[in-house]
Amino acid sequence: MEDYILQIRMYLPIKFADEEANEFLKYMEETYLENIRNKKYQFAFIAFHMLHMTFCYKTKWFLKIQNNQKINQSLQDYISKRDKNAFFNVLFDLARFSEKETFDCLLSSLKGFNSNDIDNCKIHVTKRNHCAHASGKIEYNEKDIDYLINDELKYIGRMQSKIQPDLIEFFEKFLNDNWSKSLIGGDVENVLINNNISRKDLELIICIDLPLFKKKSDNEKVIFQKILYLVFISEAQKYIETEKNIFLEKLPMFIIGLKNEIKVQKNGEEKTVSIREIIEEYIVPIINEFEEKDREEAEKILNL
Repeated sequence: MEDYILQIRMYLPIKFADEEANEFLKYMEETYLENIRNKKYQFAFIAFHMLHMTFCYKTKWFLKIQNNQKINQSLQDYISKRDKNAFFNVLFDLARFSEKETFDCLLSSLKGFNSNDIDNCKIHVTKRNHCAHASGKIEYNEKDIDYLINDELKYIGRMQSKIQPDLIEFFEKFLNDNWSKSLIGGDVENVLINNNISRKDLELIICIDLPLFKKKSDNEKVIFQKILYLVFISEAQKYIETEKNIFLEKLPMFIIGLKNEIKVQKNGEEKTVSIREIIEEYIVPIINEFEEKDREEAEKILNL
């Protein structure tokens, strides 16, 4: 049962911008593991359920950022009808809603979930309450808790699969809005943190087949969008478990229709720069960090 922490951690943000939130996750993980080892299964389930709800808040917040109408309407209704002084500035502000309300809103906003699914997730809340209340009896044993945690993980996996279109929209917007900003790995890391991106999110993103890949690298926007994509991938693959070098796998799309020189806008003026100069500035620093075999393969693809 200790492995369940590793499973749910894949769905939670790589890192929060707020250090207190990172401490919260660490505390819940340690609380779960300590109680599992001491066979205090009900208390372990309470901790795991709080991590489960963190995933739900994370997903709901991501959809809010993507302007999901149902999610945003629920926040507006809360303020107008229940608490005019309420605010929703960070992910954990969503805890103002009861957990059962969270499932009502979140699952009904995702395609493929019906009322039975919502009721099943609400049962998890009821079971957690049984564990937390002083009922005078030990309500559940190891087998019961194992079943409940597996069921929560099942629904987490289903919810994750349903947000793929929103992740595609998020990523395409990122490439479109930032291609001219010369972002580096550290900047991409901040994007991941500020948007509460998880390892599972990254696994979905790197599988996206973008129309960009088929475009000729013959103008400033396409070239720098492709570079930004490669910078993102080089950062993303630090967080996911893969034996492949995803950057190296995607690199050939950069040289499709690549010219020796292109015109770029710098400081309000148009100037001509060589592709070799662009590669040396933006791509070579990345491939220099690779092991020798991968670096040599990248240099071969780029004709260096």
